[in-house]
Amino acid sequence: MVSSASSPDAGSARDAPDVERLLAAAVRLAGTLPAARPTLAIVRGWSRGDRERARQLRVRLAEQGVRSTELSPVPEAGERGGPDRGIPRPAVELLVHAGGPQPEQAMRAAALWQLPLLVERPEGWSGGEPNAFGAHRSPAIGIHLSGGGFGVAVRETILVSLQPHLGNARLILDNEKITAPGDQPLHITLTDQGLLEARGDSFGRRRIRRLRFERAWGAYRLDVDGAPARDVRAPLRMEALPGRLHLLHP
Repeated sequence: MVSSASSPDAGSARDAPDVERLLAAAVRLAGTLPAARPTLAIVRGWSRGDRERARQLRVRLAEQGVRSTELSPVPEAGERGGPDRGIPRPAVELLVHAGGPQPEQAMRAAALWQLPLLVERPEGWSGGEPNAFGAHRSPAIGIHLSGGGFGVAVRETILVSLQPHLGNARLILDNEKITAPGDQPLHITLTDQGLLEARGDSFGRRRIRRLRFERAWGAYRLDVDGAPARDVRAPLRMEALPGRLHLLHP
């Protein structure tokens, strides 16, 4: 969690129309937050353009009397949450995504910390009218790791065995106990209804609220939202978290 200075040769965010929309929406939202003097957190990437864009947005917010800070890095895919793990929840009332190619990282932070996120609507995500200010809640996948950590995914998770062999994995899908080949990937996505959809070659598709992966030994790779996150071991649990992600769109 750092604050960065601007780069002298980076393009000005003041000239970008999407920044103007973000600015207007952020100022409007700041006036509705319950805190007497709310603080907004600008979530940015590492590139020079990301840093300059965030700096310019902070300058414009300060001109409007709105306090802000910068957050980078935010929790990576599979980052553990909790009071003693990962990046602690910042003392802010609203996250603002300052742009970049991967808004899922900011969405995971918002879902993990249970903070609303102001973000341009990504392609393929449902919500309000494209040119209107709107808000909606989306489900997330809660991931309870064997070491006591907690993480979230906003699109999908995949468990991939790192030690393929002929043994079986033990799964509990809601209250149904099944076995599946341990060397086959286990795909978990979210449905429009906020449920988990588990997919495996041996049992097809199942729509459930929670699952437990109980295989007693062997290492697995946990992929979160399309990116390898960490190596894990059983047991671990996943659950659907309806409405966990609160998205606001300019």
